[in-house]
Amino acid sequence: MRNNFLLFVIALYLILNYGFMQVRIPPVDGGGIPIGEFVLIISLLTVKYSTLLPRLSSIVFIVPFLLWWLYGLTYSLLSIPEYGMWALRDASQVIESLFILVGFAVVSRPFMWDKVFKWLAYILIVVCIYSLGYPYLHILQEYSPKVGSGAGVDVAIFFNYTNTPTMLLMAASYLLVFYSDNNKSRLYFLLAVTLIAYAILSFQSRTVYLQVIGLFFLFMIYRRRLLGKGVLGLMLIVVLLMIMPLIGIQFSGRLNQEVSLEFIFNHFAAIGGVESEGLEGAASGVGQRIGWWLNLYDRWLENGKTFLFGLGYGFPLIDFGIAHGIAVREPHNSYISILARGGLFGAVLWVWMHLQLIKVWRLSYLSSKRSHNRESQNRLLILMVYFVLVWIFAIGEDAFEKPFIAIPYYFFWGIILRFYYNSKKQVFKYRR
Repeated sequence: MRNNFLLFVIALYLILNYGFMQVRIPPVDGGGIPIGEFVLIISLLTVKYSTLLPRLSSIVFIVPFLLWWLYGLTYSLLSIPEYGMWALRDASQVIESLFILVGFAVVSRPFMWDKVFKWLAYILIVVCIYSLGYPYLHILQEYSPKVGSGAGVDVAIFFNYTNTPTMLLMAASYLLVFYSDNNKSRLYFLLAVTLIAYAILSFQSRTVYLQVIGLFFLFMIYRRRLLGKGVLGLMLIVVLLMIMPLIGIQFSGRLNQEVSLEFIFNHFAAIGGVESEGLEGAASGVGQRIGWWLNLYDRWLENGKTFLFGLGYGFPLIDFGIAHGIAVREPHNSYISILARGGLFGAVLWVWMHLQLIKVWRLSYLSSKRSHNRESQNRLLILMVYFVLVWIFAIGEDAFEKPFIAIPYYFFWGIILRFYYNSKKQVFKYRR
């Protein structure tokens, strides 16, 4: 029951993203326990630590994990008397990184490894269908139930698409990775190209361009034979953009700009702050974010305490507000948020922890490759696709501060740790 409820909640985070992130228990305005933290508490209370921690420490150096959790949780709890529960909200990534333990506990048996990836496949199918409502989101949100956010604003639970482009790219990668050798590979290839084109042209996000580039580099390292298909897919998208004006098709995406090769080029150039007609806001936003980052850099270096231990939790890092008087708390870059809030000490722990995680993923992948276990290779690779997409998303957004990204992210890392533990255990039995 715990595992099924957990997978159900994470599925809703991946599909409904920002809207479901606002659901709390009880559902009162500005209060209640977020559903993700509620599930985390239940899961952590049902874990047998006397066996889990020794097993985890047998495959990974656990010290940076324990220090990261101890440091972040202690720091945020000490900030509560001054800033209230906002201190825990700002430390949400630290809290939600405990899903590593949950993921490790859930996939304790081999059948759960299979179940998780069947579950993931269904999620990606639902996301693809759900994404079709994006052009009509303002209409659809009128019919969605609302919930009060922590800032006191009503938010539609359904038809928010903050993370949907990332999930569409993951779905396209899933088709390429799992079905490139299938006798229907051409059909799956065209579906993958369609998903990529839809993510690029409809959502019109500069992050998506960078994510596509990131996937090219990932496949260049671990699945080179997919590069040719990737290049062909992008060429098909370029051809589509060239023929659309010739046959009288006009299409506008998120920015209400007519889609064309010129628009894509100008929008990509806006990443570097280059202005063009209709994209002045996108270009000026780059300078604004750089201004935030430089200001935080100065505050971080203000004295030895802030340099080593950061500015702390419980208050917005930037002085900026949006509609309805909502304060933007993070500088639209998770890496800067980690450094600014936790200081050099917190940032080193986060990087150290991730180096351990990446090491385990690589050992798992190489082990699956040596044993010619193609299915495990594909599963490990598709999870790395998600990690790469999140890492890139975090450059221009507060990705790790969003539970609908952080919770699945750390849960997937826990699954990989358990897979490596189980694979090592099987090898040991075989040798005996």
